[in-house]
Amino acid sequence: MKYFFFTLSACLLCACGESFLDTRPSVRQRVPQSLADYIALLDNTGTMSVSSHALGMIGSDELYLTEPSYNTFPTGVNHNYQKRAYTWEKRIFEGNESSKLDWNDGYKRILWANLVLDGIGNLSLSAGDKAVAEQARGIALFHRAWNYYNLAQLFCPVYEESSASESLGLPLRLEPDLTLRIGRSSLKDTYRQIIKDLEVAKELLPVNAVTTYRPNKAAVLALLSRIYLQMDDYQHAYEYADQCLALSNELLDYNTVDVNKPLSFTPLAVGNPEVLFLTTLSGQMTIYLRMLTTTYMLVDNDLYNSYEDGDIRREAYFLKNSDENFNFKGSYDATSYSYFTGMATDEVYLTKAECAVRLGDIPTALAAVNNLRKHRFLPDTFVAWDVRDADELLDRILAERRRELVFRGVRWEDLRRLNKETKYAKTLTRVLGDRTFTLEPGSNRYIWPIPLEAIQVGGYEQNER
Repeated sequence: MKYFFFTLSACLLCACGESFLDTRPSVRQRVPQSLADYIALLDNTGTMSVSSHALGMIGSDELYLTEPSYNTFPTGVNHNYQKRAYTWEKRIFEGNESSKLDWNDGYKRILWANLVLDGIGNLSLSAGDKAVAEQARGIALFHRAWNYYNLAQLFCPVYEESSASESLGLPLRLEPDLTLRIGRSSLKDTYRQIIKDLEVAKELLPVNAVTTYRPNKAAVLALLSRIYLQMDDYQHAYEYADQCLALSNELLDYNTVDVNKPLSFTPLAVGNPEVLFLTTLSGQMTIYLRMLTTTYMLVDNDLYNSYEDGDIRREAYFLKNSDENFNFKGSYDATSYSYFTGMATDEVYLTKAECAVRLGDIPTALAAVNNLRKHRFLPDTFVAWDVRDADELLDRILAERRRELVFRGVRWEDLRRLNKETKYAKTLTRVLGDRTFTLEPGSNRYIWPIPLEAIQVGGYEQNER
């Protein structure tokens, strides 16, 4: 068995930064030796239940900073890259960033998944342990796929079938030996590996997990649906969404939510029937990702104004501050220092609706989106849509998707895929005093640069911006 913890050189090979060492697994600094050890790695929520969404959330059109907030934002290597990301600069990283980077932490979680997969394969198991081991293998495969997918939305081009074989994908580390020199795969191979892992995980995971921190079968199907939507494969995206909802189709009635609370939803999504898999952006945002805290970030005004009268989400998601601007308070994680970034059934309903209308099935699209909306409106204000024009209905569904999935990390990948369609392409704009910054549809700046230490140590080809 290959040794596990954690020399600095090994950390640099995989993730390139001291942040790789921030969170210790519960089995401590030793070689895992038992099935319980490997399950403990997967259940370490401080590492495995955090996701790589920070750059996309900073770069999206859901938020803005006032000029005074931008000018008073902390300086230093671990803060400067956030300011550059906000204005989509060509140069994001200056080197020596060490705190909660998407690339570093994503590859850390991939390493842990690989350690579990490799280690379990070398264990001598009793007949009673084999079923548990197979379930752990499914969890590890899901985590590996989940992290590769999220990294691909930040550090790879948007998926287009015609160019995916030539476009740069990710370094695909599939075993825990960090001494192996692995270059970047093609984008097609990256997606192929993600889907392969999930197809195996789908057969290994149970319908019901003991905790939402562990993925279940429905979470796998939901993620497959999201992936195929990103690939513009609407038939497969629809089929997986439909299979997911056949297993788990509950929605939370927002009429039961106390929107007057500082945080609208239950902590850690306890009792929330929509949550299929619970991950968050970061448990330490106030230290590491300060741009995404209410101290600096405000909700985009056009987004806020898009909610109709009677739409409970407007009060459930947002809180007016003393300056008459709005902060976000609607995370399904329900903490003041993080954002829910996992999988939930509301997203699956929207994916099913979008794919149905794109495939020409308007009645199914209407049924899916109306079912979601009736759980979001005051009863005496809800009016079911009865739109028979496919173009108009798609417009409405995409607008609904933006309103529903706000601050989950999904908007960045939606912008990327929708920019391929002229009708939905959008130029993003930041205004800071007399300076205006723009991000054009299809710009290379939708692909974030890889941190400098990863380039230097791994020898990877850098993204062009």
